[in-house]
Amino acid sequence: MIFSLPSTNQSFTFLCVYLPTFAGAGERDQSMNFRCQVVQRPGGRFDTAFFSSENKRFKSMTDVARFLNLSKAPKKGLANISKKGRGSKDAQERRLKRELEKLNKSKIKATKALEDHGNNANPTDQLLISDESFWDDGSNAARAHKEGRVLPRPNIESFPGIPTHCIPDLLLVWDFFCTFCRVLSLEPIELDDFAAALSFRVLAADRNSQAVGELDLNPPSFIPVYLSECHIALLRLLVKDVTSDLWWWSILETPEMVEQEDEYLGDRKRRLVTAVVKIDMEALLAVDEDPLVTIKWLQALEDVRTRKPDSSGPIKSAVKNAISVTTNQHVKAYLKKAMRSWKAKSAGVVKRAVVWLIDRMKEARPDLWGRKVSTDEIAQQKRLVAEEAALEMENITEELNDDNEGDMNLEGDSDNESDSDDDEGSDNEDEFADQSQQPPSPSKQRSSVAVKENDETRPVSTFVPAKPVPSIVDLLLPPGKPVLPTDLVSALSWPSVVGATSCRVFQWYKRRRNEVDDSIREFRELKPMSVAERRRREACASSRILSECGDLADAEDNHIESAIKHLCDGNDYLDLTTVQRLGILRMLIEAAYDTHHIQLSIEDNFKARVNAVKALDAEERRAKKAAKDELAAMESAARERLATEGRETFIATKRQEVIEDIKDSKEYSVEFIESLNDEDIIDLDDDTKAEYEALPTAESFNKAEVNAVVKKIQEETAFGVESLTVLTLGEIEKKDEEYLKSLQDELESFGDIDTMNRGHSRAERETSYKVDRLRREITNFTEQMQSLSEERKQAIEDLKDAIDDGTVKSLRAAMRTAKLARLSGDDEKTNGVWALDLIRDAALELKNAESRKRVTEAQKDLIAKRDKCFIRTEPLGRDRYQSCFYHFDYDQSSRVWTERDFILRSDGNVENEYGVLLKCPGEACIGTEDKSEDFLSVDDQSTAKSFLNFCRQEYHHSAELSTLAKHHWSCYTTDRSLRVLVKNLDGKCATEKSLKEVLKETLEAMALGTSGGDANPQNGQSENTEAIKTSVSTDFKLSGDDDIFCTEKANFGEDVEVLKNITSAIGHRVRLRSVPNPDRAPDVAEYTMATVTGWKMAEVKNKDDAMVEDEEASPQTTMTPLWRVGVDNGGELHLSAKELLRGIARAIKWATQHPGYFEYDAPFLSYRNGFGRFCGRAAEAPSSTSAQAFAKHMIKKENDLYNPLKNRTFENNWGGKAGTRAAWTSSLRENGHSFEAVRDGLLTFENAVFELTGGFIADEEKKDDEGSSNQVSLNSLSGKDLLYDETSRFDIELESLGRDVKGLWNSPDTRQIFREIISTSKTVSVLSLGLDLICRNAQAYIDRTKSSAVEPVSLDTSNLYGRRRAAVKPGGYSDFF
Repeated sequence: MIFSLPSTNQSFTFLCVYLPTFAGAGERDQSMNFRCQVVQRPGGRFDTAFFSSENKRFKSMTDVARFLNLSKAPKKGLANISKKGRGSKDAQERRLKRELEKLNKSKIKATKALEDHGNNANPTDQLLISDESFWDDGSNAARAHKEGRVLPRPNIESFPGIPTHCIPDLLLVWDFFCTFCRVLSLEPIELDDFAAALSFRVLAADRNSQAVGELDLNPPSFIPVYLSECHIALLRLLVKDVTSDLWWWSILETPEMVEQEDEYLGDRKRRLVTAVVKIDMEALLAVDEDPLVTIKWLQALEDVRTRKPDSSGPIKSAVKNAISVTTNQHVKAYLKKAMRSWKAKSAGVVKRAVVWLIDRMKEARPDLWGRKVSTDEIAQQKRLVAEEAALEMENITEELNDDNEGDMNLEGDSDNESDSDDDEGSDNEDEFADQSQQPPSPSKQRSSVAVKENDETRPVSTFVPAKPVPSIVDLLLPPGKPVLPTDLVSALSWPSVVGATSCRVFQWYKRRRNEVDDSIREFRELKPMSVAERRRREACASSRILSECGDLADAEDNHIESAIKHLCDGNDYLDLTTVQRLGILRMLIEAAYDTHHIQLSIEDNFKARVNAVKALDAEERRAKKAAKDELAAMESAARERLATEGRETFIATKRQEVIEDIKDSKEYSVEFIESLNDEDIIDLDDDTKAEYEALPTAESFNKAEVNAVVKKIQEETAFGVESLTVLTLGEIEKKDEEYLKSLQDELESFGDIDTMNRGHSRAERETSYKVDRLRREITNFTEQMQSLSEERKQAIEDLKDAIDDGTVKSLRAAMRTAKLARLSGDDEKTNGVWALDLIRDAALELKNAESRKRVTEAQKDLIAKRDKCFIRTEPLGRDRYQSCFYHFDYDQSSRVWTERDFILRSDGNVENEYGVLLKCPGEACIGTEDKSEDFLSVDDQSTAKSFLNFCRQEYHHSAELSTLAKHHWSCYTTDRSLRVLVKNLDGKCATEKSLKEVLKETLEAMALGTSGGDANPQNGQSENTEAIKTSVSTDFKLSGDDDIFCTEKANFGEDVEVLKNITSAIGHRVRLRSVPNPDRAPDVAEYTMATVTGWKMAEVKNKDDAMVEDEEASPQTTMTPLWRVGVDNGGELHLSAKELLRGIARAIKWATQHPGYFEYDAPFLSYRNGFGRFCGRAAEAPSSTSAQAFAKHMIKKENDLYNPLKNRTFENNWGGKAGTRAAWTSSLRENGHSFEAVRDGLLTFENAVFELTGGFIADEEKKDDEGSSNQVSLNSLSGKDLLYDETSRFDIELESLGRDVKGLWNSPDTRQIFREIISTSKTVSVLSLGLDLICRNAQAYIDRTKSSAVEPVSLDTSNLYGRRRAAVKPGGYSDFF
């Protein structure tokens, strides 16, 4: 409420009086330009506001005065500050003092930083240099890489039987088994043993041998236990996981079945790119129909999109509703024409036609779906759709009777058909969807659409690959996915089941690959690929899916697909090559990575690893804090030392000055002055005291001075002394000369020693003793000086190598050698030690190595806990050329694997034989080339080259390869090779510095894991039974053993052809054999690789002389050659000639897979799975895949089925008094080791079960019952012909399905097919699948019949069943037969 009462005038009067008080009376006139308003607020309070002539508002008169810039106007804010808030003078002084102290500290800090920068002569030396600058720096590593050589040369480049390009796949598969061993219930195995098991092959003569007991449960014809265990573990993981439902039915998929699988496609709708029914789209769109009517019939047709192709009833109902609703005659004609191809259970063509029409209408009429579109835009859109449709119509031809609409039948009860379809679901999709895959036959429906163009121009319409022909194994497997526990996933049947599983996984990945191709082209708005191109891509699908393990450019056949076909046809697993076995494992592992069990394990490991890494980080921070505190304490001690030295120097100087002064005055004696303590000297006068107090304090020294003292303290600490004097080699030699001269001077001080009187008095005897001692010292020292030069030179080289190596063991050994070479000693002047500068550096490096070792031991438990939470193997580091270095947790601790890129040259490797990294671009490729046309459109040709170069750098840094690039994999196993590798790494390189530290830790682990010197690292008993007692000398020669080696080789007399071209043992590889436990496991040996490094002639005690009874007689010794070998896993051994020759021959045979060479006592043959034992008990595991094991299994199954079947028949010719059953059992137990015997036994068992289940009726009775139906059977194919006809295999079903099971088989042809499969089988796995099929059918018969005697019944052929689903419907199988 605003008042214009005297209160307003009063406020204005106050303003007129207030303004002159700041500037004078003249300002009263300015107040006339303002007006005043008084406002009453709630509660009775009044607020006054002033307004200028420009209507600017002011809250108070003070604001008005400040607005007018009056000179005495109050400053803003001072009026609101109390006297207490303004602060006192003392507070301001304290604040200024704090600011001054802060500035002084900043000044001191900046001054020290400036001094440190000035003291550093070359600051850039401390900076790490980029990797590229080292590529051609003239070092040994750069020269070797330029020549394509690997420096140092690796110890392992491949395993026998494993191609070099498959080494990555070998490591991947083995690492997967070791990583997820708990999930798989598979105990890990050594990498060498896994490679040996994977490449395990035997000769045909050994495989056909019947002598099972020759190898004591390890016959060569049996599959290694580990291969059985790992395959069964993968099968169990895949079968029990729900993700296997995605690909188990992949071999049965058709385009109609997966057209609308929303669970795989999500919300994305696929556009059918081809039309199937001809129509004049321009005339259809020209009809002016009510938009509401158009929307209504389109909505009626939308129901077709969600239906399966075999849901013919609902599709027919939707089309009838649309025809009744629409007023567009062209739409009615189109739908009626599409319905001509409709048949019960098969409406795929109708569905495609309807969906095509819906999509075209949505494109042509966007206004029907709520979009605001102008009339011109609608007309333009109609024109574009009509033009596209016209182009599609050109590719379609119709038959002559297509114009006749009278044959279309839209009558019938679609609701009944709909109910039937809803009940059936999609169980019979294969039966009615194969028409797009199989060639049409006269007995089946005739398509009304024919495609003009050939496969090169016809675009694809589906991503589903063609169904493979059912294999022998597919016919024996059940129609559904196996459910654990089951005999299908066992040691007897796994090879065939693995083949069938791999076939399904491979078919699924081919489909996924096709989906990716289509989606890329669709995203890039490219036209669909042709059918011929799709077939070409599917032909090389294995190289696109598993490129690393794919086929080489010059390969004759496809490894993976041929392996799958080999196993699915029931052939022997041992006939597969190593690459094929590896490809099968890769296929199964790719599917295993998609399982929920593996994903859950990875998630759990990730969470546990995060916690373990946090604990490890905390421990690392604690270690860093301890190191930082130690350095801080050392810096504090250095500052105190500097301050103490300054004070001591000052006092000593003042003391000397006082002594000089009193010499003139003679007031005090020198002894009196020297007896004064430090405090007395300081208190002599005020000037001395002031100078003492002005001495530098501990905090006033700069960083450079402190660092110099810290370095000196570190050196003294490393040597464990209080004083250290560092000398150069020249100063040490000069010191030796001075010492020799001092001895000579002391000897000359005795005068003429030749004429010296050597009396018998005590003084004369002491003098004579001193002279003799000096003479001996001079003579010995002179002799030492003659050989000391070479010793010191070698000691210096050892020190340099040890510093580069950085391990505790090598540093201590080098320092010990240097001390023997008199490169360090006691310093009598300082009561400390003098040493060479290199020894000083080695001592500092030794201290750092011991510190790293202590930290590593403290973190050992945390690191082990982190490693248990495994996710993936990360590289240890990279070198300057981006080569990756790996160490696998389950591999030997001394092994470091290296992955290097090849160097591409147009001429390849033509310079030297060691340039293994030089390759032609074609030799470095693996797999199939990229399909660059999928992601490059026509408009991108200008930038296509640069884009492709950028993308292909992922394969190789040169961007010259359009496929995956091979890599050179190698392994370093010996400490010597790792030391050379560390030595060639440059610490200035950013990436190599961290790698160098990690490799040093690996060397430390190797040093701790092996005993030094000549100790034997093998705990077992060596195969060389001769007791060799060598002398202590270690003077091994590095060459010159040619004559001795040839003589010993001639005396050896074994493996002459293998060793004939070898003239010297130095540098050759040796394969050593030892028995770890000769008492408990004398047939299990261990094999290790070693390299011959030297030889010598040593004294060896004769064995006969060493056992003489006379203890006083010394045994005879002879000079025998000994060779020194360095074992790959650490340590050294001394071998006699016999053991050396045997080891060299064994290494050559092992590496070249020499015919007839086989290590029957290799560790992988004695492997037993302690986690799962899928192959049974440990004693039975080696023979779990043999015919004998199958015979035992078959006897057990027969025993389980006999009693239920016996109770369901009157005629029992199998058991009872006939004795056939007992004879069959006895024959299997006696001849079960023979494959032919067990195969015949299975056929006999099938015949017995067939008779117990009723069999079939006689042919005459069958003819009377069936009448003319037999005439059709005579014209059909026999069961054997059906089996070998690829087209008819799709309709073969050996399983007893449904509710009406009246016997073991559903027809005579079915039985004939089964017996043909078994009689021609060659492996136990097929027999096992056949036995399981008999048991399933027999159990189905038992479940469907009562437990009472029944008469033989005839089989109703009208109820036979068709191809392969769990809920098969009648009709299909009987139509075929």
